Parts: sequence; structure tokens; C-alpha cells
Amino acid sequence: MATRASTRTDDAPEGAASLSRPRLAQSAAGPSLGSTPMRLRESRGPWTWMISAARLGCRNGVIVPRAVPAWHAPGVSANVRGDNGAGYVGDLKRQHYVEIPHDRLPCVAFGESRAGAAHSVYLERHEGVSIGGARVFRWTSAWTRYARLGHMTYPEYDHAGQDLFLHQALLDLCTPDGKLSPVQITLATRPLIKRIEAEASREGPHARALIAQMAAQLPAEHVPDSVHAILRRLEIELTTDTDK
Repeated sequence: MATRASTRTDDAPEGAASLSRPRLAQSAAGPSLGSTPMRLRESRGPWTWMISAARLGCRNGVIVPRAVPAWHAPGVSANVRGDNGAGYVGDLKRQHYVEIPHDRLPCVAFGESRAGAAHSVYLERHEGVSIGGARVFRWTSAWTRYARLGHMTYPEYDHAGQDLFLHQALLDLCTPDGKLSPVQITLATRPLIKRIEAEASREGPHARALIAQMAAQLPAEHVPDSVHAILRRLEIELTTDTDK
């Protein structure tokens, strides 16, 4: 697993942008998509990811926090005009959520470092046009990008990269020593384990495919004997998206 990341802005590489939540939504520049803009739907706007030490799940073989987007738009939750999401962020902090800083490094998306990203290391703003031809902006995570096929615009995703970023943020921001506690491991894995065990009582290719899909989400070191027995009986080999 990657070494623990620093959340200090002075640890960023020389030349990286010093990013913060209040400055994020004030940036006017957007990435160029070429001479012919892509057709996109406008989104709600930027957000700040908030994570909890107790709201966990498993994806692609790693334990990840179930990140909540604290939208920056005025009128959402406790937000007021001009606070750039501070109201919503503060409301979630009172519920024991932790903010993931927008300048948090290392952050890698599609195999490239996000150091020095224009708006946020984990958000990207895409510029395009609506169906009616109006200029629009669409905010996504940094692990979503758009490509064109003829007149079509379609998204591409780096799920594994996003999950690794969130996993490391969980270790660094929500654990005292960079290690998950037994309680956290149980909270993350138990729902999937119970679903696999329940599905194992059914017959047919659909049940087998569902079990294989769910088992692939569990970290290999946290697959219990009961699930290993089910996989052996059904002749299922564990794989994850990162194996492909």
C-alpha cells in the first residue's frame, strides 16, 4: 500500500498550485477541449469530499470511505452565497465527518499525477456545449474524463485510481496510526460477506456471477473461510478490476 500522504500544502512539489476550498469555485479558467466543444450536461457545480471513520465499504479489493459530496452551491444544506460550501462542510463536520483537502497529494488519475491541478487535485471542470448550443461547465471527479466518438460524447473512468486515493485518505485522516481497526474492517466487509453467504443458497448462473462480483470487491486478506469455501465449491477464482 502507498505510504501515508501529507495533507500539508507546504509538502506539495515546487510549482504546484496552493489550493483551498474557498478559492476553488472562484477560478474562471477551464480546460480547453479543442476547437469543437464536446456536448455535455451542466452539473450542479464543485464540491468538497467528506469522509467518516465509520461509513465504509469495499471496492476493487480495497476498503474505502463512502465519500459524501458537500456541494458548494448556495442554498444547499447550510450554505450561503459566497461561502463556497463552508456551511455544508461545517454541518458534516458536526456529524464527525472529515474534509479531504483539495490540495491533498499524492493523487494520481489515469496514471498521471494531479499535482498542480487548476482547481482541485480530485475535481475536474470540463467545458462544453449543451444540446441547445449554450456554453456549459460540468464538474466531475478527477477520475472521470470525456472522449468523443463522432457526434457522441462518452465518459471514461479510473475507478481503481479513485479507490486508492480514497483508501489512503481514510488511513491518513480517519485512523490514529494509519491502520484500520478491527471494528472498521468489520463495518466495511460484513455487509458483502453476509450477501455472499445468503446468495450461496441459491442455484444458477446468475447467483454464481453475483457471488463472483461481490467477492472481487473484498480485500483478499479479509476474505473469511466461509467465503473461501463458497468460492471453492462454485469454482470461482477471485479477481479485481486492477487485475484486468
